[in-house]
Amino acid sequence: MKAAYLKKERPAVGQLRVVLVGDNKRYLDSTTIPTAPQLSDSIQPTTTEIIVQEEGVNACSIHDDDIHMPEATFVGGHPFLQESKVVIPCSCSNESPPLVIGSDFDGIITAVVGSEVNKDEYQVGQRVCGMNHQQSVFSEKGSWAEFTVTQEKSIVSIPDTISFIDAAAAVMPLFVIHGLLEVFEKNIKGKERILVIGASGGIGSMLVTMLRKVFADYNLYITGVCSGRNKEFVLGLGADRVADYTKGPIEISLKQGDEDEAGMYDVVFDIVGGQSSYKSGKAVLRKGGSFISCVGPEAWIGDEILSTTAKISWVGRVLWYSGILNKIPGSHPMYYMVAPSELGKATYNMAFENKVIPHVDEVFPFDDIDNFKNAMDLVRSHRVKGKVVMELK
Repeated sequence: MKAAYLKKERPAVGQLRVVLVGDNKRYLDSTTIPTAPQLSDSIQPTTTEIIVQEEGVNACSIHDDDIHMPEATFVGGHPFLQESKVVIPCSCSNESPPLVIGSDFDGIITAVVGSEVNKDEYQVGQRVCGMNHQQSVFSEKGSWAEFTVTQEKSIVSIPDTISFIDAAAAVMPLFVIHGLLEVFEKNIKGKERILVIGASGGIGSMLVTMLRKVFADYNLYITGVCSGRNKEFVLGLGADRVADYTKGPIEISLKQGDEDEAGMYDVVFDIVGGQSSYKSGKAVLRKGGSFISCVGPEAWIGDEILSTTAKISWVGRVLWYSGILNKIPGSHPMYYMVAPSELGKATYNMAFENKVIPHVDEVFPFDDIDNFKNAMDLVRSHRVKGKVVMELK
């Protein structure tokens, strides 16, 4: 079975992609697991599990967390949130089964084995996409392979109008967007002015399109924050205006222009994180406005392991902003930290029905380890326009 997996010790930060020539330490093996998993003594499905075969024209996307998890830097390396030794079983004689990494997947159901699975909704031959969680608190199977085992709650049907490539690219963005919109929909009144920080990335780009298409009746005014090179891309997604963060603090440029352009904002969606994002968002939000983040007070959290002091500080700031400060009267915005744990199937169906399709920046073939290295380098750069996808052949 074709798969990307680990067989040795955990790689150091930034080293998941590295293969040292002449050294036995191959941190990422992209090769063939000797025998594909079978429904035998080596795999004991639970009453809720479904088997998905990633065959034909299908794909898996690569995002930051897929890299952070095996390197133990997920959310800065907070304990109990890293991957655990969960494998796709195989008949590897005299060897420990490999750890298959990755979370997103799409493919065709080849077996509905769980007695509790709704077999009227999920059947063999059905096209589905979904996400498994490898954090130790979930301990679900990896997905960078031709085969994975998942659960009914973790998948959603793919309409015939959506390709496998697009479905794979949509999994993580819509997973996060579901949490963002849960907060947004509770407070929406109509004609909101919205700022999206990180509007050209995988999550931000789909969010802009979702806001424009799904909430068309609300007459939203949307501003996207991105680099100048992505201005036309973000405007094409449905933004009314673009703020170029490379030109200096965005709050300065946002307060310039005519009356429509220079007004205060009702909602800021933060897809980047960090203190500068919060400072800029706070500066342009009206009193009582909403600052909704899926990252928190540390930008690009997961790129490195935080010190113990930094971890405690991160948790403290999240609790202060989202718990304590929200209860104190004042001119500060309402702060919401979004951390979804389950697939919001209604959001996926809403996106598919409204033809909200992710932009795919690059598609790499799955069959060469160098392709994984190139794909991960691109994801690590934080300069991806949309999503990066690995296509299985």
